[in-house]
Amino acid sequence: MIEELLEIFKNKLDDNISKSIKENDKKISEIALNIEVIEEISSHIDNDTQIILKEIIHDLISGLYSGLQALYRNAYISLRSGIELSLAYVYFLDHNYEYLFWKQDKYDVKWAVLENGETGVLNRRYLSLFCEDEFEDLFTLCRKIYRGCSQFVHGKYEYMYTVKHQIVDYNKNTLVEFLDMYYDLTNVVIALLLIRHSNSNLGIDETYKGIIEKNLKKLQLISTLEKIKEYWK
Repeated sequence: MIEELLEIFKNKLDDNISKSIKENDKKISEIALNIEVIEEISSHIDNDTQIILKEIIHDLISGLYSGLQALYRNAYISLRSGIELSLAYVYFLDHNYEYLFWKQDKYDVKWAVLENGETGVLNRRYLSLFCEDEFEDLFTLCRKIYRGCSQFVHGKYEYMYTVKHQIVDYNKNTLVEFLDMYYDLTNVVIALLLIRHSNSNLGIDETYKGIIEKNLKKLQLISTLEKIKEYWK
């Protein structure tokens, strides 16, 4: 009995993936390129916290796969982990004490700490140590993504899968909303990495420079773009 149910479920998910890709191929291609950019940047970073970058990429891939299967709540949960870990990566680079405790499961990452405007990552005074941008668009987008994902993570009634969708079925509007947030998240990850490592030559491949320029301009991160372009010459 369970084998038959699993087979039916698998076939349904496979059908959802086919429909999702067929009707949203352009947006998915944009997202795939952004993931490649994140992988490219990460490959040139060599520090102890790099393991977090690998986990972020895993969350992104898991989230996309779940979203294409129409497992939308699972997909948003992966995205929330991705946004948290992205800020945690930056935070731990300059808070080694907390990082060492975190590795031993003696410190918990808290969003309230990461997004704190005075002592966290979403703090203009802190990020200005690396680039002279205003960062407001970046900060707003980070908080918007986290808030949106949290609606699903916390199991609010209207966001529960059985209430919002009834069945595990492909829904174009729902997927479009998810892919838009997913794309924004990849832009945030790229921006955070480039801001924090703007003083390093990351050896970015020529293939990805246009994508990076487009993403940073979208977030009004002109100073960041100018700094990293110095290493492109």
